[in-house]
Amino acid sequence: MFNRKLDDDTLIRSYNIDDAPALYEVLKREPEHLLVWLPWPDADKSLGDRREFIRGCIQQESDGDGFRTGIFHRGELAGSVGFHDIGRANRSTSIGYWLAAKHQRKGIMTRACEALVDHALLELKLNRVETRCASENTRSRAIPERLGFTREGVLRQVQLLHDRYVDHVVYSMLVEQSREIRSPEGA
Repeated sequence: MFNRKLDDDTLIRSYNIDDAPALYEVLKREPEHLLVWLPWPDADKSLGDRREFIRGCIQQESDGDGFRTGIFHRGELAGSVGFHDIGRANRSTSIGYWLAAKHQRKGIMTRACEALVDHALLELKLNRVETRCASENTRSRAIPERLGFTREGVLRQVQLLHDRYVDHVVYSMLVEQSREIRSPEGA
């Protein structure tokens, strides 16, 4: 189970079944905010659907094929960050994230993503972490850019988002790049 304290107010940890009501409430409260860039936060989903999602997250983590975490800020579920899957053969993963509107612009997601990237590259010994962001989603794109990811290119019309196709910008961080960013100059 992943569990990391980011600061005195913020914790990221693997979901457990008891988180279903909080997840249900956040997604019920935030559909307009999240639906702009995500295809899945359907406000019509039930509490049972959220429990089933969390069961899937728990199984995914148990299988060693990635995981999802809740981001808890001052005890409240603020968002989520996790690995979609882990490609053991190529030692790579992709990271995805979302944050409730009221918790944005506090640096929470940047710190949460940094913690997961460190976990992937330093603890899981992966070589590559990738993320894809809708090209027009400047807030989401700012996170890998702040963390020093390399912009690799644009996938044109790669996602059907509700009634339109959107382009995705692909970013990656390699373990060797991470070492360069984190090591003092001249060391």
